Amino acid sequence: MIVSLRLFLVGAVLALVLQPAPPGFVMWSASELEQRDAALSARVAADHSARETLAEYGNPSGAHRFRFIHRDADGVPEQHEQIEDVVFIQSGAGTLLVGGDMVDRTGDDGEYTGTGIASGVRYRVGPGDVIHIPADTPHRYLVPDGGHITYVLVLLPALVGEPVIPADAPDLDFDPTGFAMWTDADLARRDASLATRVGPDHSSRETLADYGSPTRSHRFRFIHRDADGRPEIHDDIIDVVFIKSGEGELLVGGEMLNRTGSLGTGISGGTRHRVAAGDVLHISARTPHGYVVPDGGHITYVLVRVPAFVREVR
Repeated sequence: MIVSLRLFLVGAVLALVLQPAPPGFVMWSASELEQRDAALSARVAADHSARETLAEYGNPSGAHRFRFIHRDADGVPEQHEQIEDVVFIQSGAGTLLVGGDMVDRTGDDGEYTGTGIASGVRYRVGPGDVIHIPADTPHRYLVPDGGHITYVLVLLPALVGEPVIPADAPDLDFDPTGFAMWTDADLARRDASLATRVGPDHSSRETLADYGSPTRSHRFRFIHRDADGRPEIHDDIIDVVFIKSGEGELLVGGEMLNRTGSLGTGISGGTRHRVAAGDVLHISARTPHGYVVPDGGHITYVLVRVPAFVREVR
């Protein structure tokens, strides 16, 4: 009887561990990204870069892709008419040259490169930095001699039409217009501040940027939790998450219990994934999810709300 019970428990644990993640959910841990970074550095091409596609979610523009890029020298200037870049710097350091005018621009279908950028603005970038580069903006990564820079690049379709800027949107003091950057040090200061003003729901948050989508998607939020969060689900919003500090679990998938609006009282049948600083997550629309925080712990993350697409491709 004891043996049978033990076998049952082992089987139950294995079933939980081996249960597949819900469609569209992807997670790249900090340790996995470090391993991928090392592999990319061993196969740098003639253009002094190596890259791979982490995931691609089908839409007509070919955007909404996750790319992982390693550079050991300056990159070619680039410009995307209909694509916005969201960047998480994984390792290394360098300079991002952004804005200004592309020199000797060539290309078609809204994708262009050049030989240089005139009158751009330079920003120092390093591990843990989060960056937003608006569509149709020239940009280029500059790498010091003997150095490198590696980053997760999330390609998003540009918003179409006039922006609907909410009253609570923060004023961003960056050049060029639409560009934004939050350094690792800046996020650490914001994290410490949020920790001092946690509300009754055991969380505190702030909007880092809001780019005026009518559905209030395409926003950058910074969220700190010191206890479990209420389960949530978004019918037309995808969550892209960069874990800044702390650790815990993400319960994802399954069925929402007692749903009211975007919230519920629990999740039945979801899968648990350990999450910690440096991890990158993609949570598809219509997917129940909730953050589980250990006693005495916390988890803080940058949340990028992205308009959902109907068809997903892996």
